[in-house]
Amino acid sequence: MSRREIALDGEWEFLPDPEDRYKDAPPNASAFGGGTIAVQGSWEEQGYGEEPPFPQIDTWTKLREYVGAGWYRKTVRIERADGGAQWVLELTGVRWTSEAWVNGAFVGLRDSLSAVHRHELGNALAEGDNELLVRVDNRMRLPLADSHVHTRHTATEWGGITGGVKLVELPAVGLGRLSLTPNPLAGAFRCRVEVAAAEERADCAVEARFRAPNGDEFTASAPVTENGVAELVCALGDAPAFWSDRNPQLYEAEFLLKQGENTLDRVTRRTGLRRLAASGKRLELNGKPVWLRGYVDCSVFPLTGYPVWDKAHYERQFRIARSYGFNHVRLHGWNAPKPFWEAADESGMLVQTELPHWSAHYQPRGAKPPEEVDAFLQAELERIYESLNAHPSFVLFSMGNELTEDNGHERLNELARYARKLDPTRLVTDNTGFGQLPEQDREGDFFIPSFNWHVPLKTEEIAMPATNRDFSAVARLTDKPVLGHEHAQFTMYARPEEKAKYTGVLRPTWLETIEETLRAKGLEGRVDEWIEATGVHQVRALKEAMERVRRTPGAAGVQLLDIRDFPGQGHATTGLLDVFWDSKGTIEPERVLDFNGPTVLLMACEGRTLFAGETMDVRLLLSHYGEEPELAGRVGWRLLRKGHALEAGERGTEEPVGGAADRDRDRSVEAAGAIVEESGQVSVRTALLSEGELAVAGALRGSVGEIGTVRIGLPAGSEASELVLEVWWTDKERLVEEREIRNIWSFWSFPRVRYENAESVWSSAPALKTALYGASFEPNAKFDPFVYPSRKGVKLAVVERLTTNVLQYLAGGGRVWLLAGESELYDAPMTKYLPVFWNYLMFSEQAGGTMGAVVRPHEALGRFPHDGCSDWHWYHLLNGTPAICLDTVPEVEPIVEIVDNFNRAKRLASAFEAQVGQGKLFVTTLAFRTPPDWKRPESAYLFDEMLRYLLGDGFRPSARMTVGQILGLFRLRGIHSFL
Repeated sequence: MSRREIALDGEWEFLPDPEDRYKDAPPNASAFGGGTIAVQGSWEEQGYGEEPPFPQIDTWTKLREYVGAGWYRKTVRIERADGGAQWVLELTGVRWTSEAWVNGAFVGLRDSLSAVHRHELGNALAEGDNELLVRVDNRMRLPLADSHVHTRHTATEWGGITGGVKLVELPAVGLGRLSLTPNPLAGAFRCRVEVAAAEERADCAVEARFRAPNGDEFTASAPVTENGVAELVCALGDAPAFWSDRNPQLYEAEFLLKQGENTLDRVTRRTGLRRLAASGKRLELNGKPVWLRGYVDCSVFPLTGYPVWDKAHYERQFRIARSYGFNHVRLHGWNAPKPFWEAADESGMLVQTELPHWSAHYQPRGAKPPEEVDAFLQAELERIYESLNAHPSFVLFSMGNELTEDNGHERLNELARYARKLDPTRLVTDNTGFGQLPEQDREGDFFIPSFNWHVPLKTEEIAMPATNRDFSAVARLTDKPVLGHEHAQFTMYARPEEKAKYTGVLRPTWLETIEETLRAKGLEGRVDEWIEATGVHQVRALKEAMERVRRTPGAAGVQLLDIRDFPGQGHATTGLLDVFWDSKGTIEPERVLDFNGPTVLLMACEGRTLFAGETMDVRLLLSHYGEEPELAGRVGWRLLRKGHALEAGERGTEEPVGGAADRDRDRSVEAAGAIVEESGQVSVRTALLSEGELAVAGALRGSVGEIGTVRIGLPAGSEASELVLEVWWTDKERLVEEREIRNIWSFWSFPRVRYENAESVWSSAPALKTALYGASFEPNAKFDPFVYPSRKGVKLAVVERLTTNVLQYLAGGGRVWLLAGESELYDAPMTKYLPVFWNYLMFSEQAGGTMGAVVRPHEALGRFPHDGCSDWHWYHLLNGTPAICLDTVPEVEPIVEIVDNFNRAKRLASAFEAQVGQGKLFVTTLAFRTPPDWKRPESAYLFDEMLRYLLGDGFRPSARMTVGQILGLFRLRGIHSFL
């Protein structure tokens, strides 16, 4: 016989039971009272549940919430009932428990969060009408609330039957559990098939047929043994089709249970011939090195609040992810529905799935986890391995997210060994993200430490101007492959435009509180500018953090958190895409491939700034994981000077500088040498300084190696300039497939400065003595505001703190430059150059809670090159400095504005000016306060440009501040404190 399936999707009778009125005895038909519900779908989608008591500020909020039980009833007519046939009721998309009754008889309970609920009905269904009764309960049965499959932050605490219902009729003698073990080296599948109904399987055999992508068919057969198992090996010919992330070829497999000439049962599988293995510190797919370019999928479904059962949704997801270069995805504490796996198989995604587990039950090392929790997790492991056996995209498995302390847990080790025994073709690890390396006795074929913070690394140093760094300090601690856990986590500003996309059961209440704050402060009009500036900043930081991993010889891959924004835990805007898989417009996919493709050109240098007259040797590297076993050819390069008038010997170029993202956002201002045309477009003068080629003798697949050096720099006396180094692979005919390999980086050259007119400067800042020759230096108490301007020719006072005599000098008509430090400010949010890590609500005490800078065109910046956003030559000027809160002086506009996190939304500045009384005040918190600051080319040059401005006639602040407002911002120090 053939298996018969009866789809039961559609309308069912429905009875809500949140108070467990029918806990002891199921309801009869009359109790339903005409209530109905649709399958597929959640309770909340169909109007069941109550409005939540309050909106959530740290995540989204459902329109309705239903917690408890719900009863489904349906009459099913069976037209024929074969003797001995066995029936199974399959419920898909159920959280958390389901119970079933057939014609009043209880069948059983299922409680999986990771697999289909299969209720074995036996022969309980009779010919004619049958009553099916199903109870679904979405309450937390066990203390595993933080798993992303149902936490309120991601897939929500949803209820219902979201995937569908069907009845499956199985033959009396039929095929049971089926395990496929691919062996790419042998070009074969080893198959183990269990057969049900032992007493009737005499003289039975199993026949396997594998149909290749080109239509060729290969067969094998084996008898069913006395213990009810048939084991066979099906060879796939001399040229088997392999499944890989680059070429996901699939076999159609058919298994027949034969008794003589009769076919008793038939099942099909779609599978692929592949094996991911650990070879030392490297991962190899079918014997070839592969680098996992991954992202984390946190079970985020903004329209439904639960994982959808729509294959087209996942096909789009993977199509987008692949366009950005990703070949790997980690399921964070959940296992996805069947349509996800079908789409992953077809698109070539390498997937890590996990138990629905994020808890502290296995901490510390000697802790005994709750027995019921532990038993449930082992059962889930078995269900996942059985249900995903045929899917070639399933290659990695973890026991859950961040489960252990430093030394792991023996029970997790046992589960890892058990998983490896169930299927040795999948690599397994004890947990994702936690546990220190070296691993000691932690069990794992691979490990996933955080490159963000694993000792000895620091989060705030994950990306820096010095690109000669990598993550070897962690990767070297084990001889097994390591993947970077939840990498980067750089944020950009929240985007109110996304609110209109929420047309389902969720609303973005995290955004509502942000918008309320912005309205109250009158800042709504600034949001678009902040989105653009922080988006640019995020991409620049992410590019370096990703390239740093690719420079690490001992790294096997990375798991970026995330390619999309994360709606919970304070709302983390870490994605290049929004939660709907739509681009946020910060960078084109082609430019992400520059640093996230199979083969990537990299750069290593000691910094991004240099003095004119200096040269820097930039090492070029190649990280090669493409199809070519050995990649040989040539790399072209050119060095351009951006944003200035051509000088003698320089060649101009009409070609664009940089990638599409750079061109789209090129807002270089006149101070940086741009020409702003009447159309509003910006035309940048560009000079080609030098160009050349480097030979690549042969880069082996799986290697990261140096291919040569390029010397950069400008002659002594050259004006401040941005230098752009572009590199690209020239011999495209040597590539197996059509693809672009290129990259781009910026550097900045600054002339050495000699501070002119310093004789008119008086200062109490000791650090300035190392650079500001000719100025007068005294303690604050010595300064006489009535005498010094006329008798000593003081035109500008540069101070680190505000004292009464300095304030008198300012109000009486003097010019004051205040180099404000944290101790001198009443409201001084500290900054770091990198954007907020994850978000402010969850990590409010992190070093820096800001999101980058908006640098406005202003005469005070002189010829300092910039494009209006944070870039690497601002790193040392801004990193670790305080920002000044200007909330109390809305009339003052920052020159260098620091974008605060969107939860707090303070108006912050690192540089501003104002008229006070008859005088003029200029304030900076930039790094001009210690002797090392003056040794950096960018700091010395920018200080000089600002000094020229403050001593010149152009220093004419338009905004006014009162003395009281000044005293509200800065601490007033009595002069006798500084004698």
